[in-house]
Amino acid sequence: MNIRDQILFIMSNKLKSITKLKRQQHKNRHYKKEINEEECENIESILSKFFNLSMQNKPTRAKRKENSIKFIQDNSRKKCAQTVTESCISTVGEQNKMMKMNRKDINIKSNVKPRKRHISLNKEEIKNKIEQRKDSLIPKKWDISSHNRNASSSNLCEEEQKSIKRSQKFVKPIKSKDKFPKFIPISEMKAILESQNPINLKYVEGYLRINPKFSKHAYINMPNEENDLLIIGLRDRNRAFDGDLVVASINEEEKWHRGTNEQKQKTGTIVCILEKIHPRKAVGFLKQSDPIVLLQPRDNRIPMIKIDLDTLPEIYNTKPSLFEEILFLVNITAWEKPRYAVGKIEHMLGTAGDMEVEHNVILLENNINIEPFNEELLKELPSAENNLTSTDIKEREDWRHVCVFTIDPATAVDLDDAVSCTVLKNGNYEVGVHISDVTHYLKSSSPLDMEVAKRATTVYLVNQVYHMMPQELCKLCSLLPGQDKLTFSVIWEITPDVQIVKHHFAKTIINSCCQMTYEQAQKIIDNPESSDIDDTLNIKGNFTFSQICEVIKNLYNLSEQMRNKRYADGALKIDQPKLHISIDKISGLPTSYDILEKMDSNRLIEEFMLLANMTVATHLYKTMPEYALLRSHSYPSERFLSLTRNILQRFGIHLDIASSRDLYNSIKRYESCAELESEAYTYLTKYRLMVINNLCLKAMTRAIYRSSKVTEVDDLRHYALNVPYYTHFTSPIRRYPDCVVHRLLHSTISLNVELARNWSSELCSKIAKNCNWRKYYAKLAEEQINELYFTCLVNMIGSMTVIAIVLDVKQYYIEVILCDTGIKARMDLKEIKNRTTIEYTTEHLVPTLTITWKESHITQVITTFSIVHLRINKHPNCFRLNTVLLEPIKNHDC
Repeated sequence: MNIRDQILFIMSNKLKSITKLKRQQHKNRHYKKEINEEECENIESILSKFFNLSMQNKPTRAKRKENSIKFIQDNSRKKCAQTVTESCISTVGEQNKMMKMNRKDINIKSNVKPRKRHISLNKEEIKNKIEQRKDSLIPKKWDISSHNRNASSSNLCEEEQKSIKRSQKFVKPIKSKDKFPKFIPISEMKAILESQNPINLKYVEGYLRINPKFSKHAYINMPNEENDLLIIGLRDRNRAFDGDLVVASINEEEKWHRGTNEQKQKTGTIVCILEKIHPRKAVGFLKQSDPIVLLQPRDNRIPMIKIDLDTLPEIYNTKPSLFEEILFLVNITAWEKPRYAVGKIEHMLGTAGDMEVEHNVILLENNINIEPFNEELLKELPSAENNLTSTDIKEREDWRHVCVFTIDPATAVDLDDAVSCTVLKNGNYEVGVHISDVTHYLKSSSPLDMEVAKRATTVYLVNQVYHMMPQELCKLCSLLPGQDKLTFSVIWEITPDVQIVKHHFAKTIINSCCQMTYEQAQKIIDNPESSDIDDTLNIKGNFTFSQICEVIKNLYNLSEQMRNKRYADGALKIDQPKLHISIDKISGLPTSYDILEKMDSNRLIEEFMLLANMTVATHLYKTMPEYALLRSHSYPSERFLSLTRNILQRFGIHLDIASSRDLYNSIKRYESCAELESEAYTYLTKYRLMVINNLCLKAMTRAIYRSSKVTEVDDLRHYALNVPYYTHFTSPIRRYPDCVVHRLLHSTISLNVELARNWSSELCSKIAKNCNWRKYYAKLAEEQINELYFTCLVNMIGSMTVIAIVLDVKQYYIEVILCDTGIKARMDLKEIKNRTTIEYTTEHLVPTLTITWKESHITQVITTFSIVHLRINKHPNCFRLNTVLLEPIKNHDC
């Protein structure tokens, strides 16, 4: 055996050893052996070169040597094709990164030594021989593309080309769908957006909305009342998550989506993420997919996540079955391929189905911060029993001699607004709205202020309140009766026919005489002539019950006129039922549920809070048109509103959508019909109003906070209130925008107070965006917690049969509203497919399901507004409501 053959034999044996080791490694991620990848590449290169030379000298060589070499190469590929192929491609681009990550994941620690029993030369001799010929034998880098080009050249023999093809068949080509499109840099993207032709748009900017029921489809609002831009699939979504501010390029027409009505919808591909809004966190279950572990998120809008193995619980490696029902919180760290993202486990949350765990999951999924405040942030705060100093009350109007009181829910702890009403000598009324002066204690740009700004809103849930501010500050600022409290007030002089003569703003000091509930105030409104003392009302100071009654009567009379005038001027109100669930204080479990009904006392307070907010907003815009924080409500989508009108028109319901006033009057007309109907149809009409209101709300946009610096003044208008300017001033204990507005207002009325130096329209916009998202997620959490506890109650009671009204009909499911709770639910038709035959049609553009029940042969026709009977219970696989359509009873009108 000559030196060349000896080297070849040694190298091939070593390659076989490495191949065997990789095979063991692939089967068992805990195999503690280390592979020298550089050495492996060098060996493969040597073998390839030797093979080339031997083929070129084929006529002078024995057939046995050729077969021997061929056997070694074939054997190394056939026996462990996958591992050898991975080794070959490990130096190419993205796949190299993935292989290195996999090697890191499996913690390989020791080297493999080649067998020595067939070696006739020592290590030093072999090393010298290789060193002498390394320039000609060992390529600097194994490049598949260059290797392929050489393979097809004429100087290679046919046998080598076949060998290369055998190797190639195990290398999967990287398809375009397996890679994300490249991002356009943000600065470049902004320049493109500014310079593009608005008539022929190529790029669209907007917030991404992913369909929670069909996550393959996502949407971005298009300008000019066009259909939404449709984003199909994870690749075209391009690493963006729900809520992110993105830019998408509009695809060519041949790629547009053709819907069921044969109409084309523009599609697009996201090419830039301007702002990451989504927290990049997910809650779900671990799934074993050798050799990796994935998290399957409960939120369908989030992709599967490959877990960093170092963050797994230690026991998972030996007993993964213990974690089948355990929920984990994962932080998404990267998303390089559409198939799955990459993430690290942050917390093991507990067993799915446990009420406390499910409650915490909702908070985490909505990114609700429930961490207690750092003690360091609270050091500068005075105690809740703080005695006011002369500095505190300096330059304040003293209203402690006036009958001032609060009206709130019975369970309220944050009392941030009080009212007063005094009859003037000229017959007019001096009405005051007095708001807790939170910013007297919460200093602008302080560490505590910055933490409060991040949380932005108090989150009110069924069994818990998560405060925006430290509880110490909440107690300090709450307008508790019998205590001197600092307030920021709006005071009007109003005529008996609700004409505002004048108004002014003032820093004030009050002493509330009582903490009244809505129920107590309602008793006074319902019995205005009664002078009986309410034993439950604890009156402080020198005020009498009759004085308080007089203030309530005057405020109520004024509020009724104000509300009627406001709606006559074009305001819009779309009511929805609000579910209230009672909780046992000891067990924490739900005990009952009901629908909260708004009373006249609620509307009394609401009317004066609206007036205060509108008055402050108008003043701020006039005094600082570029720096004010306002709350706007855009006009609804004309296209969606027209679609809603057309749908309802097919059922004999006619809505006038020309203005907010016309829409409100149309809805009110059907509310009035409910009062005129016979008792048998009263409830049916109320249920139909639920559908009308829901469909109208779908066409509405969300009200948002924004800087007053805009291109068009109309962008600041509040559509529902039909006023040019609106803001939030009246709830600074539970809303951070109100704190900002207090500071801005104070700077306009006091010569000694200046606007913060760093205040700008840019900073205002940044704060507004955060407040918008915090408010949105808080609302989602409230709705989801309500449904969670209602589901728990249903689970405790057992299956319930309920009446529902159909909101929408689709081919595979029905969307309904549960009539006695207002909860929206989705009923999958697959639940009844074995017992029925189902036909879906859209005749006259009305989606219709014709269901024939096999056993009874009853045919049931379901469209929007159909009344159906459902069985509701807890879903067997998750803590959600499960709804099943029940077969109608013969001769029963369904």
